[in-house]
Amino acid sequence: MTEKKLTARERNEKAVADMADTVMRDTKWDWMRTRRARLIIVGVMIAMLVAIPLSWIFLPDLVALGVIALAVVVWWALRTSVRVIADLPEEFLDERQARVRDRAYVEAYKWFAGLTLIAASGALIWFVVASENDVVTVDLTWGVAMAIFWAFEGLALTLPSIVLALREGDRT
Repeated sequence: MTEKKLTARERNEKAVADMADTVMRDTKWDWMRTRRARLIIVGVMIAMLVAIPLSWIFLPDLVALGVIALAVVVWWALRTSVRVIADLPEEFLDERQARVRDRAYVEAYKWFAGLTLIAASGALIWFVVASENDVVTVDLTWGVAMAIFWAFEGLALTLPSIVLALREGDRT
């Protein structure tokens, strides 16, 4: 009996299917799936989204990396509290979950676009105020560049799960 060796893609699809099945049946983390727990996790995640760029600007790089590591733990808790519905492929969700996930992505996109527009508008206003003869020299330090990157990266990764956690209560 020879078994067909699975390709990397097939192994990955099997791993996702196994993980999805495990998460959907899991009751170990039900204490994180209550409305109160989700609100607390969302609050901590938002605090982490604020702390990450501030840590890159005001603290040493290793401390900022530690803040990111802590944020990853909170993000894991957030994803677990909504049963990773925001991240699962369509075939692993029932119709209600797929609709909920799709609505959450639309709302998360609107929030992301709005926050990006506010940041860009603030930068434009700063440019107008600070410019002399329509010229501004911008010097970005490593910390500021990382703060900008991680602020937008964190929002993009977490907003769909945040929206799900806030909208769904105990239902997912």
